[in-house]
Amino acid sequence: MSRRIARRGIATATLSALALVSLAACGRSDGTEGGSSGDSDAGAAGEVADVATGEIEIWAAAGNGDALKELSEKFKESNPDVKFTITEIPWGEIITMNQTAVASGTGPDIVMLGADQTATVIAMGGLAPMPEGVFATEDVYDAAVASVTGDDGLYAVPWYVETRFLFYRADIAADLGMEAPTTWEELEALSAAYAAREGGEFGLSLPRPVENPAQVIVPFVSQAGGSVTDGEKWTFDTPEFVEALEYYKGFFDRGEAPLSASEATFENGRAPMFISGPWMVGIYDEMIETGAAPADFTTESVGFVPLPAGSANNDSYIGGGNLGVFSTSDNAASSWTFLKWLMEDEQQKTTVDNTGNFPSLVGAADYEPINDTPVMAVLKEQMPNTVETPSYPSWSQIAEQIGIYAERVAFGQVTSEEAAKAIQAEADKVGFGW
Repeated sequence: MSRRIARRGIATATLSALALVSLAACGRSDGTEGGSSGDSDAGAAGEVADVATGEIEIWAAAGNGDALKELSEKFKESNPDVKFTITEIPWGEIITMNQTAVASGTGPDIVMLGADQTATVIAMGGLAPMPEGVFATEDVYDAAVASVTGDDGLYAVPWYVETRFLFYRADIAADLGMEAPTTWEELEALSAAYAAREGGEFGLSLPRPVENPAQVIVPFVSQAGGSVTDGEKWTFDTPEFVEALEYYKGFFDRGEAPLSASEATFENGRAPMFISGPWMVGIYDEMIETGAAPADFTTESVGFVPLPAGSANNDSYIGGGNLGVFSTSDNAASSWTFLKWLMEDEQQKTTVDNTGNFPSLVGAADYEPINDTPVMAVLKEQMPNTVETPSYPSWSQIAEQIGIYAERVAFGQVTSEEAAKAIQAEADKVGFGW
């Protein structure tokens, strides 16, 4: 079972954003039970029914439909009068579909969203505020709770979570007499050794605009002890953000990270480190089994460890899949009943078995198949050290600006200080977007 869970593939949310710190200000609820605060009409959104009835229509993000169908059949054992209709929606079409549904006043009963998409749909009025008692926030990873929090309370359940960590060529590191890095300095040393070795080319692959550099830069900010928001405003023009950009820039300056498309890959050993998630293990397993990988690339070549720590921590980005009740649902009470059931320990573990996704319920992480699967065990080790996507509608715009200026920094067109000021200016213009 050591690699089975990872090979099932994590049907992950598009990880187009990251962030830092728990956002406690800006009118957000910090209650310990699922619910909304303020004067919002939470009762109108649907109470939790004792028994679910009627039809529940679900828009599932691509790759998640089968798992939700299996779970819905199990749910019907104790709720025999409920019927499910489940439709898969491509990840890239989720926002557009929700916009159309809000504008027309129609939509499903339950909609699935990526962690980085949820705030946008909340802001457009697509999600109903959560009634009390759906899940206890103290039982769930803090960053996951933040991803379902709107300006005045909770709006969805974090069904599953995932994060990113460091992949490295363990076989090449061993040949060099080096071990997996645990700090920024050790990461730089291993990167330099990889690049300088005979037959080497690069040390660490880093994302550029098409891959969204914010996915690594913002965790670097957190690792340096900073954040991109203080809960009242964006905070990019800071020493910590500049330090993160400088760290990112250093790999390009030293020629250890490719500036353009390259034939250097992880499997051919010419780009022997990168930051990504557990789904990569399944991809490499398949390449090895089908003969698509070089002959000397084996499962033992693939090493993975938590992110190396900066001066403050080794935070990584949290992503995942959230499920909320659509604002126009005519069966909200039964929908919330199903979502509450999904957040119970047994169903969280079933989701691990059926999909390979990591549970958002902290206690469920002690499940034996997680501990017995090396890549999932690393994911479990990284999960407590995570930071959420900024739960603000304008984040996608700002993440795009980070990508644009990170590219200019990598090419030496602007300094890190100039980039930080420019990103701050753009962020000040758009605000949080509520």
